[in-house]
Amino acid sequence: MALPELVIFDMDDVLCHYDLGRRLRHLAALADTTARDVRAAIWDSGFEELADAGGYADGDVYIKEFGQRLGFPITIDQWIEARRIAMQPSFDVLNLADRLSKQVNLAIYTNNGPLVKSHLNSLFPEAAAIFAMKFCSFEFGTKKPDPESFTRLTSLLHQKPENCWFIDDKKSNVQGARLAGLRAHHFTHFDSLAAEAKNIGFEL
Repeated sequence: MALPELVIFDMDDVLCHYDLGRRLRHLAALADTTARDVRAAIWDSGFEELADAGGYADGDVYIKEFGQRLGFPITIDQWIEARRIAMQPSFDVLNLADRLSKQVNLAIYTNNGPLVKSHLNSLFPEAAAIFAMKFCSFEFGTKKPDPESFTRLTSLLHQKPENCWFIDDKKSNVQGARLAGLRAHHFTHFDSLAAEAKNIGFEL
């Protein structure tokens, strides 16, 4: 089997460990409320899901609505800090990605809105140093696991889906990628990812 021409990594819980609870607690302290109330206002309300799917493609509009729902006029810098402290780099996966980058083109594709896209260098410099191509679902007007999101991504990159290898921790996203014609790996731990990369033919 030929090597893929493009390897696409999910971000949260693949390239980094993402701790939503820590983010909620940080936001709650800013707004003088509870983490449960923050989750209800931002996540359980469907706001973040809508933003991920392109409902708030403008960062200024997004942060204003975020603050209104939070009940606190949060700044972009405060939002970035709350997001950043919830992300712990997975250095084993990042090191693997760095080795792959010498052999194939790489991209990040994450379900996120406009601020992650525009501030990823600040949020996750360890990944930004490795990945030249970084995409968030809001750019495609839909999100993983919708197969159309993968079709729009590969079309933008002028890649045939079958020439792409996608890696994600959510089984549903992996299934969506496969329905779109991509080769895909369900990430559960580093060793299985490294083993599959070797089986595909990459030198590690």
